[in-house]
Amino acid sequence: MKRLFKSILCAVGILGIFAGLLCACRLPSQPQANDSSKSEDITTLTWYMSINPVAPDTDQVIDALNEYTRKTIGVEIDYKIISNPIYRETMPNLIQAGSYFDICFTSNWNTDYVQFASKGAFMDLSQLLPTYASETYALIPQSLWNAVKVDGAIYGVPSYKEMGWQGGILYNSDMAREYGVDMSTVHTLEDFTAVLQQVSEQSQAAGEQVIGVSGLTNAWPMAAPYESLTGNPKLPAAAAVPEFCNFSDMADQAVFNPYESQEYTQYCQIVRDWNLSGYLGADPVTYDSDTANRDLDFQQGKLFSYFIQYAPGTAESLSASIGHEVGFVPLMSPLFETRNAMAGLLAISSSCEHPDKALALINLLNTDEYVGTLLRHGMEGVHYTAVGDHQVDKTMGGTVTDPTYDYSYGWQFGTPFNQKWDISYPDNIQQLFLAYNDSAITSPNSGFSFQTTSVASQMPALSNVVAQYAPYLETGSVDPSRYIPEFLDALKANGLDDLLQEVSTQLTAFLASS
Repeated sequence: MKRLFKSILCAVGILGIFAGLLCACRLPSQPQANDSSKSEDITTLTWYMSINPVAPDTDQVIDALNEYTRKTIGVEIDYKIISNPIYRETMPNLIQAGSYFDICFTSNWNTDYVQFASKGAFMDLSQLLPTYASETYALIPQSLWNAVKVDGAIYGVPSYKEMGWQGGILYNSDMAREYGVDMSTVHTLEDFTAVLQQVSEQSQAAGEQVIGVSGLTNAWPMAAPYESLTGNPKLPAAAAVPEFCNFSDMADQAVFNPYESQEYTQYCQIVRDWNLSGYLGADPVTYDSDTANRDLDFQQGKLFSYFIQYAPGTAESLSASIGHEVGFVPLMSPLFETRNAMAGLLAISSSCEHPDKALALINLLNTDEYVGTLLRHGMEGVHYTAVGDHQVDKTMGGTVTDPTYDYSYGWQFGTPFNQKWDISYPDNIQQLFLAYNDSAITSPNSGFSFQTTSVASQMPALSNVVAQYAPYLETGSVDPSRYIPEFLDALKANGLDDLLQEVSTQLTAFLASS
């Protein structure tokens, strides 16, 4: 794959690598007509999509998309877009009721992909993909296809973006320079303690009260990365990833409870010290959940940093739009797990009458630059202005502050690599993604999908226990020496052993068949 990208870089230039790879013949701004453009040959596809927020000009953009797809693949889209919270309730009910659709968004957090694939709601695409979406099938790495298989079959087309997740600290680099903070010394949470102390002292000396860090409810796995075996990293069933050299006290367990590890105790004690030192603000649990307020505080210089699962170009994009320079310090190498592949897919209903057309549409979503740019940025001259051949300006020269259509990056639609990128991203964004993916560590049990049926009652009970204890322990809001034992007892009382045993049984069977 890497050799193929290098050859394309020579042929078409850095910003055209994915477009050139996929369909250089289909990159013109004007659609190519074909025989299927006659009205009697148009196939209508019902596409249910989950995204936030629902942009006001969506209908206008979909009209433009339909004009294109009618001429190129003989398809018209009945687009049913629903905001994420409502979609999570609505789409499963529609599927269970047998409502007709052709394509829907699915994931491990919204309209459970594995569950509905196992129940026969989605079509097996294994044999259809190479024929009706050959470009997309070739684009997406085999490791990603393998990771989304359920019982050996592919039931959805995953979004090919960054491969895995990387945790780290996003910070105000202008403030760091002002306070004399050297973030290059930070490699662990222990290293970051000295930074937080310096920010606190310097801000108070200047008559300010800057919050040192937020996002701690997401920070724990970054401190000691592990492979989630349930698809939900907050549930207590994990496997060690040898490259990270963690969980030596769990070495005799292929499947273990990470909350019982010495790493978890150490993490909770570190953030407890941060909390008691005043580095986290008054109510870090509530503050962590209010991301809009956090983002505003970060923009205004009231917050120095926050933990984030990083995607290439994030710091550069924010620096171009937020009003101050932003830096990023990784705490780990990228880790690719099954759950990352399950984060967003487009599935085709098992009752779809035109799977060939549905796959033709999905192929456009992943390989056609006009379609990719339209769905993310809207219409040229209406929602953005073009900058050269490969970029757009969603502010239209600084004249637009409240866009009526904007899904920059827009991984939900499919791979983001088939778009013209907004100018807030660096010119070499494609190279950054490639380097990121090349550096990713693949988890030892990638491709394992846990079937929850036999522990259907224990899963929500355990989730409730985690929600009751973890946010307070992981923000240092309570004393870990008192509450971790209480937390572990509550997990035991609510089916922890059942979960670990069932995960272990299924994992053993998976490894034996691999």
